[in-house]
Amino acid sequence: MVPETLLAVLASGGAALVGAVATDAWQSARGGLVQLFAHAGPRRAETAARWVDEMASELDQPESVDRPAAERQWAQTWQQRLHDLAEEYPEIGADIQVWAQSVRAQLPAEKQARADMFISRDHSQQYNAPGGSITVHQHSRDGISPG
Repeated sequence: MVPETLLAVLASGGAALVGAVATDAWQSARGGLVQLFAHAGPRRAETAARWVDEMASELDQPESVDRPAAERQWAQTWQQRLHDLAEEYPEIGADIQVWAQSVRAQLPAEKQARADMFISRDHSQQYNAPGGSITVHQHSRDGISPG
């Protein structure tokens, strides 16, 4: 079982990897990811390299109709793949954290905000608008505003 403290790291790592496509951070992000998967052996590293290259190829297509949706999907896919790796090799958690922080730090400022991952739990409400703003109006069922 992956420690709860690592879940946000896995999410931000997936988002940062996607954000690195077509930036100066790409080669470093790709190389670091392949090294992480090398913990599971050379075949797994080769598979990860193929997967990440397929993702980059898809996201580099100018005719991508809904790139934001594709980026969200890929970020979730990589979050799950990193989760599976961390579950299989629990000792790799610190390496994943270092890699994710490094990739995020190399991203252009406008992509760093998109690489943030927010997790809400225990029946809490969370509203996030990285790089933007948000207005929330809360109304109770009986029409009285919570106070």
